[in-house]
Amino acid sequence: MVIVYESKTGFTKKYAEMLANKTGWKLYFVRELPKNMEEDILFLGWIKAGSIQGLKKLRKDKVKAVCATGTARKAEPSEEAVIARNKLEGIPFFYLRGGCLPLKELKGMDKFLLSMFLKMLKGRKDKDEELKEAIHHIEYGFNGVSEEHLQPVMEWIAARK
Repeated sequence: MVIVYESKTGFTKKYAEMLANKTGWKLYFVRELPKNMEEDILFLGWIKAGSIQGLKKLRKDKVKAVCATGTARKAEPSEEAVIARNKLEGIPFFYLRGGCLPLKELKGMDKFLLSMFLKMLKGRKDKDEELKEAIHHIEYGFNGVSEEHLQPVMEWIAARK
């Protein structure tokens, strides 16, 4: 088994490195994966509009489990929707709370889209605690990476042995 990841801002990479340290498995950035890879893959990617980034670059038959990171407390729009959108039925799926850079540090289309999303969130009338938290995280950044979030993944790995 090897660990393959896609990361844009480094939060998913941190989880991939933690898993590699705990398991001793080789770690590959998705674009650096050898072409003739025959080993099974534990994949980590970040969620953008419900799609797990980097997953389509891999052979599905080699992917044995998927971890997806996001800033929310739970997978968005829902865990079931992420599984369906990414065609992960029958493949173990784990959501890991990652993080985001402050809006002012983003560039280009990412900054534009997140600014529009922030404007939409701020325009909502009824703001519960989760919505207020999301607004704060977008504006000021957030790092939710924690080894404790890896516990279900480590239990899955232990059960495979």
